[in-house]
Amino acid sequence: MRALDFTIVFLSVVAICVGDDHQDEVECAAQVKCADCIKTPSCVWCPATGLKETEKIQNRCIPRKFHEKRMQDGRDWCFGHQVIDEVSSITVQKNESLSSKKGVEPVQVQPQEIHLRLRKQDGFRLKLRYTQAEDYPVDMYYLMDLSRSMYQYREHLSELGEELATTMRNLTSKFKLGFGSFVDKVALPMTDTSPARIERPCSDCAPPYGYKHQMPLSDDDKLFTRKVKAAPISGNLDAPEGGFDALMQAMVCPERIGWSEKARHLLVFCTDASSHMAGDGRLAGIIEPNDCECHLDSSGTYSHSLLQDYPSLAQIRKQARERNIHIIFAVPATKNTTYQLLSESIQDSAVGIIEKDDRSAVIDLIRDEYKKLVTSVTLIDTAPDFIDIKYSSSCLSGSAKKETDSCDGLHYSDVVEFDIVVTVTECPTDKSLLKGSFFIRPQGLNENLKIHYELICGCPCDEPGAPGHVPMAKECNYNGTLICGVCACREGFYDDVCACTGDDAAIKQNSIEKCRAPNDTSICNGRGACRCGKCTCSPGPLPNQQYSGPFCECSNFSCKRVTEGGRHRICNEHGECVCGTCKCDIGWSGTACECRDKACLPPGKNTEICSGRGKCKCGKCFCDPPSIYSGEFCQNAYCEDPKACSGSDCDILKDCVECVAYKTGPKAQENCGGCDDEIYLVDKVVTSREEHAAGTRMCWVPSEDGCTFAFKYALLREGGDQKLYNITVESTKKCPEPVPVLGVAIGVVVATVLLGLLGLLLWKVLTTLHDRKEYAKFEKERSSAKWGRDENPLYKPSTTTFSNPTFEQTSRQD
Repeated sequence: MRALDFTIVFLSVVAICVGDDHQDEVECAAQVKCADCIKTPSCVWCPATGLKETEKIQNRCIPRKFHEKRMQDGRDWCFGHQVIDEVSSITVQKNESLSSKKGVEPVQVQPQEIHLRLRKQDGFRLKLRYTQAEDYPVDMYYLMDLSRSMYQYREHLSELGEELATTMRNLTSKFKLGFGSFVDKVALPMTDTSPARIERPCSDCAPPYGYKHQMPLSDDDKLFTRKVKAAPISGNLDAPEGGFDALMQAMVCPERIGWSEKARHLLVFCTDASSHMAGDGRLAGIIEPNDCECHLDSSGTYSHSLLQDYPSLAQIRKQARERNIHIIFAVPATKNTTYQLLSESIQDSAVGIIEKDDRSAVIDLIRDEYKKLVTSVTLIDTAPDFIDIKYSSSCLSGSAKKETDSCDGLHYSDVVEFDIVVTVTECPTDKSLLKGSFFIRPQGLNENLKIHYELICGCPCDEPGAPGHVPMAKECNYNGTLICGVCACREGFYDDVCACTGDDAAIKQNSIEKCRAPNDTSICNGRGACRCGKCTCSPGPLPNQQYSGPFCECSNFSCKRVTEGGRHRICNEHGECVCGTCKCDIGWSGTACECRDKACLPPGKNTEICSGRGKCKCGKCFCDPPSIYSGEFCQNAYCEDPKACSGSDCDILKDCVECVAYKTGPKAQENCGGCDDEIYLVDKVVTSREEHAAGTRMCWVPSEDGCTFAFKYALLREGGDQKLYNITVESTKKCPEPVPVLGVAIGVVVATVLLGLLGLLLWKVLTTLHDRKEYAKFEKERSSAKWGRDENPLYKPSTTTFSNPTFEQTSRQD
């Protein structure tokens, strides 16, 4: 059983491989240009020109494995020309070793720069190594909402400034701290713009503002404390704040903020309210989209607050990703859900909870988020849409690799290796995108692997002036350009050698389609050339061999052969090979004309083949049907069909047989009187050719009750006018199944009910349609009436409304 299972599996694998090979061959053969061939995975192109008629190349584009196999077998299918076989390749341009020691310039990513030549769907594998450097610099910018409700949070932050710096310096000695604040746009409905409210929005508030950069990144923690204490509280009118304006400016103004190129960038966004997003500016008449540019004036104030709308979430996500900034949303528990949803949309961001009565919550939040960053690594990339990147690694477990772009539980000097597969999924139509570069980097770090790419989406001979690119070439009848071995015809000509005239693209395509057989992608079956809508077939591989047919689908050398005396004779030399089938001479038959029909004629005067009772196949008679006729020439007849071979005494014997075997029939009333034959009951009556030859006959007769029964008889002895038979009867009659009266009755009743319901439903539909039609007619007549519907001019309402002009609605101050 195991051997059988192995055989089945082996054959299945072989079938799959053969099927894949055929699919690859068909896919490659369908490509008629070198560029299209190279865009098809694992295909190679032959640009050969100047070939003889006998060196015609059927398919210039074939699978690479077919090309390699032919070259191994010594068959140069490209006739000495260089096959175009573009493959993906890598050139390493910068590959410094990893370095994570304290006091030394860290190198956390290896390699640092490579150049890839990539072919479509040809997945290229490379390795990236990462290690975590000790004492890596950290820049943290604290962006705080300073509306009136954030007063207590600001007091806590000013008191914890030095402690925050001390805590972070225990984790890294290279720590810098910066500070900025925001309120909202100074415009209705975000802020009350009445003169009194602008000057003092609340009793102890400063004038409102959008965003102000208070302190650039510095290692002076005491300055941070002073700047936070000095930052004034202000107020606005609505609930959401203008934090996204401030968040955008803090990211896109690296020189003003002081972000270091090689450092982890932390941006803490602290607020107790939701934030305005893109589109909200229209409430204040601000419709210009945010341009994601730096607009800080000399005092650090956002100068375009009233000129540009709030940034969108997509813009913030893009800038945070490109500028390598880790955003931490520090919010109270009441806003956790809102900012958790925002964090899910912004890669490399997190949300933490702070409360008014917990002074150390900010320090704990920042310390915990920093530890999460340095103990894990996640790779991100900026690859364009047409390049797919897949990552896999075993991290530090040493187990089998799995598909992942992140690893956890890292410590200083640990080295993690990632396997990366870069695949071009599509060749872009914009040629400027065929070359470019992108980055792969650990999330949160500015170190990266820079990948310069060059897409292989064409052939060298495609470019004008290159070898193999010949304008007005002789091979194209001087009516087209020879490109990589094939003709690109000038306007007004078409065909593979530009021999046909016509300007309409539909005419050209129709002419080519005429050279394709139904359900076939190849032109002229790959055995000829399409000339103006007709196939010109190529000669066969040997003299006197040729292809023929409307699509060159036939040949005069593909018929079956007879091997005799070391010779392989087509159609046994007793017939003609026509499109793969032997048409035999008179007196010969068989798929290879290997049979003489005269061998089926019986001796004597009978000239019918096989006695007229069968067919002659390769000199041997096959009787039809074989159960009745037999013999070398079907000369013997025998019938095993009871109906056809019934004996002549069946009617004489049936009454006695029915009476004795079943106690029924005409003789049952006479107690089977006069029935002296030997009658035996068996389950099944059968007869053989020998019994039939000895005189046994079958009977299959009906009985009075509508049933039938079978028996066979043989003569025992005969004396005078009396015969005595040996009869064998089947013990059971064959009766038709009774009609299910109850089922028929129920079916009739159900059918009647269903027909009635169907009639009622049809009546209802027709009446509804009629009513709708009448109603529509009524509405149309009513709408065309000439009377009016004006209100009564004498009517006056019973109520009157007055407004108090001295009443002033008070506004809520945030």
